Amino acid sequence: MADPAVVALAVALAGASSEEELAGLARAEAEADGTGRLRAAVDLLRAAAGGEEGPVPAPDPATLFRIGRLVRRDEVLEALYEADLRGSPPDTTGLDELGAGLATGVWEERDELDEALGAVSPEWRVERMPAIDRSVLRLGLWELRHRPELSAGVIISEAVRLAKAYSTGRSGAFVNGVLGRLAGEA
Repeated sequence: MADPAVVALAVALAGASSEEELAGLARAEAEADGTGRLRAAVDLLRAAAGGEEGPVPAPDPATLFRIGRLVRRDEVLEALYEADLRGSPPDTTGLDELGAGLATGVWEERDELDEALGAVSPEWRVERMPAIDRSVLRLGLWELRHRPELSAGVIISEAVRLAKAYSTGRSGAFVNGVLGRLAGEA
């Protein structure tokens, strides 16, 4: 039996009418519970879309795609973080096509991304930043540059969510400040 909080979150996600609303739900969930319930809610929606009987109705493909984007960033961040630590390209096994494209795009442009990040954070050399913060910033900046269909606010909000969920309490503000300065340049 599914956790009622997970079911309620899945229903809220499926009923969200905008990217901003989805990002707000994801951010609030990350602040309340990390990413556990968010991932579980998305898994419920993916299962329902795949025809499994469950406590939530099957979302249409476009809605599922938008919702999947929320955890896609988590999955891409994990691949980028691991790649950064290994010093080799990200393993995109298990990522969908969009996720693999994000991870590969960020990895291929990391030198240019790091240069831009370093230019707006002179007190923090990029190579000295925590690896998770560096990966979040790279992903956020890459999306600012290459995902014009998404507003800068949504991209930055998602980067802050990732930083809060996977790094320190102060990382969210740091990521927000750095990407906010870069948003106008992207």
